Amino acid sequence: MTGFRNILFLSIVGTFMVILAGSIVRGTGSGLGCPDWPRCFGQWVPPMDITDLPANYKDIYKIAGKTIADFDPFKTWTEYINRLLGVVLGFFIVILFGLSFGMRRYERNIPWFCGGLLFLILLQGGVGALVVSTHLKPFLITIHMFLAVVLLMGLLYLQKYCRDLEDISIVAKTDPKGLIISKILVFVTFIQILMGTQVRQEVDTLIRDTHAATDTTVIGQLGTIFYVHRTFSLVIVALFIYLLIYFQRTKYNRQAFFLTLLAFFCVLGNVATGITLNYFDFPANAQPPHLFFGVSAISLLYSLSLNLRGTLLED
Repeated sequence: MTGFRNILFLSIVGTFMVILAGSIVRGTGSGLGCPDWPRCFGQWVPPMDITDLPANYKDIYKIAGKTIADFDPFKTWTEYINRLLGVVLGFFIVILFGLSFGMRRYERNIPWFCGGLLFLILLQGGVGALVVSTHLKPFLITIHMFLAVVLLMGLLYLQKYCRDLEDISIVAKTDPKGLIISKILVFVTFIQILMGTQVRQEVDTLIRDTHAATDTTVIGQLGTIFYVHRTFSLVIVALFIYLLIYFQRTKYNRQAFFLTLLAFFCVLGNVATGITLNYFDFPANAQPPHLFFGVSAISLLYSLSLNLRGTLLED
């Protein structure tokens, strides 16, 4: 089981890296740094300089009938590294699926679960290809993000399940109230992340597609979902404070308290970067940590809810 759990851990780390790389791609506007897929400008290793491309490369690599921007090596390699990380993660999931058949002596359904994870990563790759071929359709980017979070949660669930296989002494549902609150927080944080992708869609549409706004004027043109997203963060902070007070008073599960506290710090980081985006004209360097803090928070919360539930081997 040690080899399986090691690959599982690498898959979790790899998923975080892919999400972070994807946020850097989006924050720097590098989504079309490679205008084709799976190659980049028709090459397995992308060009370093415009002289490596034909003179009519803009016509050759039109996307959905739209001419691409001027070649930018930084954006090209930013997108290419993102793809490479996705490929590495895909290999980890394939290896995990292969190793899962050796886990049948512990639990016969693990290969099926790993097969589902493999399907998710393949679907994620397919959606990524569609994102490029449709000239960064906003709703496809949201689906891309949704699948990444679902994959991460699936990997975390499997990690907890494997831990329970090695230690079945855990009592199921050790803290029902804390479990309920943590599940509510997982749900609202997940909704918050999805609303954030919708806000980002509006920003992209106004600045990149319709040219109706600039970085300095886009805030005033955003719709209702932006204000809901911004206000919703207060609800999440309030729930976190309530859960922290609950764990502090009960003194029943100190590990749960510190896990919640760590997730709370991630939420505060998310709020801080959100304020930066709101009041400093959407700086590109604030967008990756904003998303990464959000994903880290929901990962910690989901792990918390799994641990508060106790063993996953019992009903």
